[in-house]
Amino acid sequence: TSCTGKSVAGHCPGTASVQCCIPKGNPCTANGKSGSCISTAFCSGTSVSGHCPGAANIQCCVASGGSSGSSAGLCGSYAGAAVSSIKGNGNVMYSVVKIRPEHLSNPAIYTSAPTASDNTMTTSTACAFDKMATAAKQAGVTITIASGFRTVARQEYFWNCYQTKACNNGNLAARPGTSNHGRGIALDLNTNCGSQSGAKPNCGGSKVYQWLKNNGHKYGFKRTVQSEPWHWEYVGAGATPSSFT
Repeated sequence: TSCTGKSVAGHCPGTASVQCCIPKGNPCTANGKSGSCISTAFCSGTSVSGHCPGAANIQCCVASGGSSGSSAGLCGSYAGAAVSSIKGNGNVMYSVVKIRPEHLSNPAIYTSAPTASDNTMTTSTACAFDKMATAAKQAGVTITIASGFRTVARQEYFWNCYQTKACNNGNLAARPGTSNHGRGIALDLNTNCGSQSGAKPNCGGSKVYQWLKNNGHKYGFKRTVQSEPWHWEYVGAGATPSSFT
């Protein structure tokens, strides 16, 4: 369930759908034992932060033979959450979890079907978001999700709605099948910027947005669309602060 990127299926015991082989990351030392750097989405058990390139929130060091987390790569308040599969862009199946009610801008959609609302996110994104939301809460900032993973059908709804300027102040959406919401890396967050439109919206007065701008990259998140201050994507290690105001 954690097989992405450079992972190679079919090189481990059991069927290819059970385990995969992933090349080691940067070498490190954890608790006196040699190990490898991995994404914090899979950091728990014997993992040790602060021994890998970048911020401690991005990668951790897992000793060889140590535990790197659940098979689904979940952590924090999502540890043990039910995982389901949902079809995204290109008919690719993604492992997702329901977004917790306290993490939803509209908790009422929690019980809705994922095909009727954007109330799920991928397992790797869930872990990173939970870490970020927890840190923000400690700083007196509440971050919630207005839109998570989207099926192609959901993206088609937004595309048609935005084309008629009936949604979101007339801002356009990505064409169905091309949105990063359909790849499981994009989240629309409550940046509290008020009603925004145009190519360069200004969120300077939003405490939530300013916290995200200054800290989102520490957890692998980055704002990638200048006209959409609410649109953040999980890019993992190597994320840099957004240059947008």
